[in-house]
Amino acid sequence: MSETSSSPSDAAIEEDLDRIRRFYRDKFLPANAWSTLLPRPYLYLRQRQRRLRDTLIACGIDTPERLRSIDVLDVGAGTGTNLAWLVELGVDPARCTGIDLMPESVAVARERLPQLRWLAGDFSSVDVGGPFDVILLVAVLTSIKDPELKQRIVDKCLSLLRPGGVFFFYDYMSRKDERGSDNYKRLSYAELEGYLRGRKARWFKRDYLRASLAESIVTRFGVTAAELVQALGVFNIEASFAYVRV
Repeated sequence: MSETSSSPSDAAIEEDLDRIRRFYRDKFLPANAWSTLLPRPYLYLRQRQRRLRDTLIACGIDTPERLRSIDVLDVGAGTGTNLAWLVELGVDPARCTGIDLMPESVAVARERLPQLRWLAGDFSSVDVGGPFDVILLVAVLTSIKDPELKQRIVDKCLSLLRPGGVFFFYDYMSRKDERGSDNYKRLSYAELEGYLRGRKARWFKRDYLRASLAESIVTRFGVTAAELVQALGVFNIEASFAYVRV
């Protein structure tokens, strides 16, 4: 094999990336199913922001001065929702970087938040700079089927953190391995623990209210009522947050 030839694993990763691009371009992005004008996405976004805030405070990023001093990277940043909220919380926009596989999403983010740094492409192969104090990986790994690509992404996230830095993670989890669909596969908790290579995560498990209940309660009684039911945890799904300090 020549030096310029791709390895079988690289070819498999590129095939997976092409599949993800097609799915997002043809189905996910046009559907706009996660618009926060809709009841369930709004409820879920508020919980994500709550857990991110909890994480920052637990890790000592708990003053305006400390917030202004951190460098943040959002992997799979989409149109910039997470970074926009962090800027509102007090993070310096000049110290925020977002990267997404889809150039269409990055174009929207760049227009929406031009003071932030935006990159389009495959995170595992793009130079994003660094190091960072906080790295977000939110709803990314369930779109990826190739285990090596998932491992590369987690490894790179952890390697880009400063000592004491925070890796913040969210995805739709499973208590056992699942086959998944053509475009989506839930992670098992054991799978993610393997990608973390022995690092211990602090979990917020089963943190989202079941979709049908979320839609019904937010629509009929408002988001505060839905948050109270969600806080009980009884009717929640395996949508879980975690963070790791390095």
